[in-house]
Amino acid sequence: MRETLNIIFNNTRTKLFILLYILTSIGSGFLLLYANDLLARLLNNYLMIQQFYGFAASMLLTTGVFTFVFLMNMLEAYLFVDLKWGTTTHLIGYYTARLLRSKQEFFTNLPASEIFSNLQLASQGSGEFFGILLRLASRTIIFVFFGVLVFRLDMWAGIFTVVALPIYFLFTARLGNQMAALEADYIEREGELVTVSQEALENVGNVKAKGAYDFFADRPNKVLEKIKIIAVKVGIFEHYTANIAGLFQIIAPILIIFGTIQLSPTFDTSAGSVMVLFINIPLFLGGFANIHSSYISYKILKPFLSKLQEFEDVPLEDNGGLEITSFESLRTEGVRATFEDGRNITVPDFNIKSGEKMMFFGESGVGKSTFFNIIMGFIPTYEGDIYVNDINIREIRLLSLRRVFGITFQHNNVLTLDLRSNILLGVEKSDEELQRLIKITTLDNQQDYKGETILNNKVLSGGEKSRLGLSQMLATSPEVLLIDEAFSNMDEELEAKILDDLFREYPNCTVICISHRNSSRPFFNKVVDFNILQDDT
Repeated sequence: MRETLNIIFNNTRTKLFILLYILTSIGSGFLLLYANDLLARLLNNYLMIQQFYGFAASMLLTTGVFTFVFLMNMLEAYLFVDLKWGTTTHLIGYYTARLLRSKQEFFTNLPASEIFSNLQLASQGSGEFFGILLRLASRTIIFVFFGVLVFRLDMWAGIFTVVALPIYFLFTARLGNQMAALEADYIEREGELVTVSQEALENVGNVKAKGAYDFFADRPNKVLEKIKIIAVKVGIFEHYTANIAGLFQIIAPILIIFGTIQLSPTFDTSAGSVMVLFINIPLFLGGFANIHSSYISYKILKPFLSKLQEFEDVPLEDNGGLEITSFESLRTEGVRATFEDGRNITVPDFNIKSGEKMMFFGESGVGKSTFFNIIMGFIPTYEGDIYVNDINIREIRLLSLRRVFGITFQHNNVLTLDLRSNILLGVEKSDEELQRLIKITTLDNQQDYKGETILNNKVLSGGEKSRLGLSQMLATSPEVLLIDEAFSNMDEELEAKILDDLFREYPNCTVICISHRNSSRPFFNKVVDFNILQDDT
């Protein structure tokens, strides 16, 4: 909780809005005292005795003050909603950035949909939690002012009202823990629903081919049944709380005023004073009910903070180490990786210098892509040593390593953006530089026919996605290009054209390319055959 609050309060605008929110609540409280004094005078001096000389002016002033209270409440509501949603937005942004900098293994066992669903729910719940803290402060302030109001009208009325407060509490005391448990269960079920629904939609082709409509439709329905049961219980508890509060506010004022009339020797029995008391006792009692309701909400929303703590505990990549700004050489010595499923891969020892072009050759699964992932810091556990510029990469800062090394992946996802944004990913490039990237990666036709279209994974072919990944890598201007089977979805003629253009346009770049094609060999200075060592591992 402390970490979350530190993140929330690490914002000048938030601090100013909180201060304004509290001041608005205090200001509303003082205005309420003044407005009720005016109301009592209006009722006693004019309306109840039917004396209408000066009534209009008094009525206008009273109405004006209550209107101002209304406007203050509207300002308070605006500040509350802005702070609550601003907090949610800030938390999602902060933890998304944190997740993107976390260790790669965090994403191995969790679907992306479940990760984001949990983050969104936790952030929204934490935003609500922060809002509840603010509302609790505001409601406590107003509760105190209503208490002052009732005690000013009559001390016995105030005492009876305070005595009545625990009665309401007795009827609602256990709800907080029960609703908190239900909310924790709701968080888990929501994450499960997102996962099973997304799996159904992502596998729609397989669903149709296998005729598994009922199976995939039934999975989210089962989760929704669990959510419905939770929602029904929460709804009943909320309805119960609201009705208890309403019943309490109707009956208690009558009994309190009756007891005050019987026991208080100083009670002002004028109709105006009785009416003002009858108006404000329910507000005082309602203030306590609101505080208790906020406390219940506090209990309900605490699980969201616990969920958010999971993202706080995600291990981040180590960004310490030596900085490198250029590439001179890369060599390996006895690099070997072992995976949880028992699979082993061995990387042949090799040496490549700046400007050289090297091809990795070998069957699938022999470790070519794994080596790229080790270089980029995605697989931190391996045996042996890798040296960049004669420095062990374990000692090099990852961010600087990734500025020097660029990579294309076997499977490249397309974002729901236009072609230009998909290529640049936030990198600043002139139109001339962009056109150069498009020409090298032969995305000319895609630009002509889909340049302004919002793309997605289904509107580009495998080869187009591979060329898009290549253009994304080139946009960052790395000195070393790690090309992971970007040409496997292209014919040999197109591969030859891209390689020829690439090596001509970037003669000083070092290139390591994974390929299964013997026809690609003539383009490279060196070939490393990964098949050689696999029989010995």
